[in-house]
Amino acid sequence: MELERLLVSLIQVRSMSGQEGDLASLIRDELNSMGVDQSWVDEVGNVIAKVAGHSDSTIVFDGHMDTVPAGEGWFHDPFSGKSMDGHIYGRGSVDMKGGIAAMLHSIEQLKEVEPTIYYAFVVHEEDQEGFGISHFLSTLRRNPSLVVLGEPTSLKLAIGHRGRAEILVTIKGRAAHSSMPDLGDNCLYHVCNFLKTLAKAELPYHSSLGRASIAPVSVRCSPGIVPVIPDKCEVLLDRRVVLGESKQSILEELPNAKMVKRRILCYTGFEEEVEAWFPAWLNESPLVRELSRILGVDKMVWRFGTDGSYTAGVEGIFTIGYGPGDQEMAHRANEMVSIKEVRKAVEGYVKIIEWASNLQTL
Repeated sequence: MELERLLVSLIQVRSMSGQEGDLASLIRDELNSMGVDQSWVDEVGNVIAKVAGHSDSTIVFDGHMDTVPAGEGWFHDPFSGKSMDGHIYGRGSVDMKGGIAAMLHSIEQLKEVEPTIYYAFVVHEEDQEGFGISHFLSTLRRNPSLVVLGEPTSLKLAIGHRGRAEILVTIKGRAAHSSMPDLGDNCLYHVCNFLKTLAKAELPYHSSLGRASIAPVSVRCSPGIVPVIPDKCEVLLDRRVVLGESKQSILEELPNAKMVKRRILCYTGFEEEVEAWFPAWLNESPLVRELSRILGVDKMVWRFGTDGSYTAGVEGIFTIGYGPGDQEMAHRANEMVSIKEVRKAVEGYVKIIEWASNLQTL
C-alpha cells in the first residue's frame, strides 16, 4: 500500500488502549503482503514480524498501536485522516501511526540483512508504557542488541527521557454531619494544605533530562456526598523522575503514599495486574554520537514517557528513538504529522539498520 494511503488507513481505524484488534489485523495483513519471514499475534495482542538475518545480533523496532481518545476541539473528523498542506491529520497521526507507517515501508527497502530484525507493534503503551514490549521481549532467548522506538522526534535522535510514577496519597479526617462541620475533621482542608506544600517542593535536576516534577491530577473524597463531612481523600499525583531517583526514594517523600496498581485487559482477553512505575533512562554511549552524525541530525530527549522506560530503564538494552512528527502535537486536538517527515523516516530506519549491521558490538 502506498505510504500516504497506508497512514490514512491506520488513522481511520480506531485503536484506543485495549481496543487495538482491528488495527492489529490491518498491520498484519500489510506485513504479510511484504513477504516478511514470519508474522504473528501474541497472547497480549502485539503484532510481531520477523525478517531473518545471518548473524546472532537482533534489532527490534517498537511502535505502539494504541492511541488516547480523540477528545474535543477538532476542525475535522479525528478519524478521517484528512490531508492538508502537506500534513495528515487525525488521532494517532503523530503518536504514533506516522512512525508505524514508516517502519512498515522501511521493510520493503531492506536488502540482505545481517542482524535479525523484529518489528513489534505493541498494545497498551499509552496507559502502561513497557507493557506490550516486555511481553514480546520475554519470548526471545536473549535481549536484542538494539531497540528503536518510533515515537515522534521531529527526525532527531532521542536518547532518553524522565521516568514516571503514578502515586496515590491518602489523607484522612473524621466524618460528621455537614450541617455540623465543627464535629468533624474535614480532610479536604488537609488536602489543600498538602497541595500548597507540594507546589513548593524542591525536586532534583538532571543536566540532560531536566527537573523532576510533581503534578496533582485528581482528588477523590469519601463518601463525597451531602450531608457528610468527608473522612478520607485520595490525591492522584503524576511524579516525573530523573536518574538517581528510585521507587522507594520518591514514596518516602510523601505521607501515606503508594504506587498505583491497575488491571490491564487486552483485546485478546489477556489480563494482568501492573504497577505504574516507569524508570528514567539516558543513552550516553559514544555510538549515539556516531549514529547522530550518520543520520545528520541532532540528539534530543523526550518530554513524555515511552517503552524505553522498560527496554533501557529496566532491561538496560541499547535504546534510541527516531520518528516523524513533533512530540508537542501528541494527545492534542488537530494532531498532525508531516508526510514529508514520514517519508524521510523510512530512509532513516534503513540507515539505522545499515549502521547497526556494520557494528561488531553494541
